[in-house]
Order: sequence, then C-alpha cells, then structure tokens
Amino acid sequence: MPFKNNLKNLKRALISWLISLSVILTFNWQSANAQLTVEDFPELELTDFSYVSRERREIFANEELQKSTEPFKVFDNLYYVGIEWVSSYLIVTDEGLILIDSLHPPYIETGVEHIRTLGFDPMDIKYVLGVHGHFDHMAGHAYYQDNFDTRVALTAGDWKRAQTDIPNEFIMDVAEVDMVIQDGDTLELGDQVMKFYITPGHTEGVLSMEFTVSDSGEDYRAVIFGGGGAQGNDFWKNQTVLGNIRRFELLAQQSPPIQVRLPTHVNTPGGVQGLHNLFLDRGPSDPHPLVNDPSVFLDYLERAEDNVLRAIQTP
Repeated sequence: MPFKNNLKNLKRALISWLISLSVILTFNWQSANAQLTVEDFPELELTDFSYVSRERREIFANEELQKSTEPFKVFDNLYYVGIEWVSSYLIVTDEGLILIDSLHPPYIETGVEHIRTLGFDPMDIKYVLGVHGHFDHMAGHAYYQDNFDTRVALTAGDWKRAQTDIPNEFIMDVAEVDMVIQDGDTLELGDQVMKFYITPGHTEGVLSMEFTVSDSGEDYRAVIFGGGGAQGNDFWKNQTVLGNIRRFELLAQQSPPIQVRLPTHVNTPGGVQGLHNLFLDRGPSDPHPLVNDPSVFLDYLERAEDNVLRAIQTP
C-alpha cells in the first residue's frame, strides 16, 4: 500500500510539473485548432443502441417513475430539473438561465414544469446546452428553440450525430443548427463563466464543461465530464478517451481545484430521490453532499484510466 501511494503521489507531482510547463508554453486552443462545422463531419452510421438493456429500456419507458421525480436545489445557483433516467440542470445567473440537457419525449414538458415549479420562467432561459447528441440528452432542444426562442448548442460532431439519428428507434425532433461549441470556448452570462472541452468517445463530440457553483457564500469549481468511459475493444476510440482523461488530470491540478462532479445519469443509491434525500436530510452545519476533497475527482479519473487501459489490453 505505501508503494502504491508513492506511485500515486509521484504521478500527481508529474502532472503538476506538466501544468507548470504548459503555463510556460502558453497554448491557445482556439487559435491553434480550426473551427469545426457540422459539414466537416462525414456521413455517420446510426447509433447502435443494442447496448441498452431491456431493463434499462423499461426504466426510461416507465412514465410514472420518470415523472415521479421532483425538482430541487443542488447549489444556490444550480437546480436539478431532470427525470429519474437522465439529468438536467438549471444554472441561475443574474442575467438569465442556462439549461444543461433538455430531456426527451415524452418528458420534455416535464422538465419545463419542473422549471416553473421552482419559480423560474422558461422564457428566461438564454441557452440550452447538450452534453452529447443522443436523444435522451438533447431531443428537447427543438422544443425550447421553438417555444421560448432559446439559443441551443451542441458541438459540431454531435449536431451531426443528432441529425443522423433522427430515423433511429428513439423518437426525437432535432433543432435547427444554432450554436456550435468549439473546444476551449467559454460562455459568459451574468456572473457565470462556463468553459467547454470536446471529449469524444461515447459520441463524436461529447461536451465536457466546468463552471462555478455556490453554497452559502462559498464558491466551488464544478465539472460535467463525459469523456472517460471505455469504448469496448475499439483501440483508437480508447486512445482518444485516454487523452480526455489525462487532459482532465491536468485541468484538475489547476487552482481552484475541482471539488464537484455532476452526473449526467444519477447513480446515487435510491436514484434521483436518493440524491434529493441527501439535501432534505442535510442539517444547517452539515457539509454539502456533493462537495468533495480534490483527491476524489483525481481518484475517479485514475479509476477511469485503469478501466480504459484494461479495455485496450483485452483481446
């Protein structure tokens, strides 16, 4: 165990050194990389959703279960407005609202009702972001675009993914292409600044992001990271995922540290209600359930890296 801990500390020291080197070299991602457009991507094949088990299909088709979730405050400026199957987060700024993921039929209007239940007006949503182009995360983009004149955003690869999957087995409307997020882009709205990273793997342009969340006057650096899942025995996809993970290992070493990781599918015991209960049961002096020591996110990345390396080595 001491030997393993020493290796972990050595690895983290090396990452810190690489960060120092990157500061010296000062690299501008946006100017160094071409701006991707939807037309840059070749024709794609339909997503093969055969990996979604019958049990999981029954869960997200269970309307009573999915609509049973209640919206709730996660941080002073962040609310959960999703369903049992998939997350959706509402960021509150002093100049309007930002929605992360728009859900899918027949639950799109459930998300809108959740927003209203919390006392917010969907007309105040300035931007709707999608973490990737699969139906359960962005099939509601068109609804917000059509009904609330909201700016809607995906990466170029996942606009293409969404357009490709229109005739797939899961029904969805796809919004007219609006904002195309590039790697390294930022989005400023009022007192919030979001930073975006393209982390392909699960889809062609998975969008990971970081932003600030607040709890009782304390600010924390939060992330949604979708680029760390092993991609079966696909060697090249797994190499890409390794790059995503190692990039975030570098980002996590920067100051302030990453102390909050928000899931796109809640896996807390008891599901979304279990997560909600953590806040309902929280006492006035209790720590925030989702604020962790910075080592927790680094450990998560290390486990993800180990999983990908095992996948690469599996014949």
